[in-house]
Amino acid sequence: MNEVFTMWKHTRMVILVALSAAIYAAVLIPFKAGIPIIPGFTEVRPANVFPTIFGLMFGPAGAWGAAIGNTLGDLLGGTLGWGSLAGFIGNFLLGFVPYKLWGAMGLVPRADMSPNVNSRRKLCAFGVVALVSSAACALVIAWSLDLIGIIPFAFLAIVITINNLIAEIVLGPPLLLLLYPRVKRWGLIWTDVMAREEVARGFLRGIGALLMIVGALGGLAAGLGISTDLYGQQLFNFGAGAKGKVGVWLGVLPFLAAMLVGSFMLSGREQFTEDVDT
Repeated sequence: MNEVFTMWKHTRMVILVALSAAIYAAVLIPFKAGIPIIPGFTEVRPANVFPTIFGLMFGPAGAWGAAIGNTLGDLLGGTLGWGSLAGFIGNFLLGFVPYKLWGAMGLVPRADMSPNVNSRRKLCAFGVVALVSSAACALVIAWSLDLIGIIPFAFLAIVITINNLIAEIVLGPPLLLLLYPRVKRWGLIWTDVMAREEVARGFLRGIGALLMIVGALGGLAAGLGISTDLYGQQLFNFGAGAKGKVGVWLGVLPFLAAMLVGSFMLSGREQFTEDVDT
């Protein structure tokens, strides 16, 4: 994960953080008063496509941009609160998971690791990273807000996952096809800006990818199962059911730990054309 910090040495990466954050916040804010799902916490968010595509193109800069942009959106949109801290981490993952998983799953051709969707295999890979990043974001936010007793896990987790995934799947591929060739020509793809040696080597990358996927999707499934079966939380009825139950917290915690361990095991070096590591 060291590229998350070493990237700040590069002026272009800092600019990409600012650009990503500004675009994300600018598209988030108008929808704050548009179609709220949970007033003050979440709404219909087509802007959620940006963390994924910025993460794929800008790497760690896209992840930081998503986290900062979401916070700016809350601040300027009048929804800044305790949930914004969880939103910072969750939206960071929304940009972090895609670039970390992109080359680690075996779906992307080794001969062309570019984060584009110009083939069926890459389109499939995009679908996987979109699903996992959506679930990872939802898991962190829903677990955190259930922990402090604000919103039931079951309701929030499913809403955030679906909200993220729809935006990413519907808008992500056409935006990547439109933007990637231009960003590449401008030399702003993160692997063109950073040096390979600045990126974490990782270890047992396949197992790291599995931990990330199982952590995100398994944690979502476990949390939903525990919260609905044991505590009677209802999926689509905000305010109904129990909040802040120990079983949900403890049941989801190992999956959050698996995601954390997986993030250290994954690399990102495989996206550099000169990387020949196995």
